[in-house]
Amino acid sequence: MAKLILMSVLILTVALPAKAARDPHPVRGFKKAILWFFLFNAAYTYGVLVWVPRLGFG
Repeated sequence: MAKLILMSVLILTVALPAKAARDPHPVRGFKKAILWFFLFNAAYTYGVLVWVPRLGFG
């Protein structure tokens, strides 16, 4: 499980720009990428602070 949590950052690094690049408007795609990046970071931080200790990794 810890490996999956760490690999999620790598997957996001590749998948998020690929998804945002498909938007026909570059500025809108960039804004979506930034928004999703911040939302992922918030979820990741929550996961690291709350879920990881509950799973026994901390």
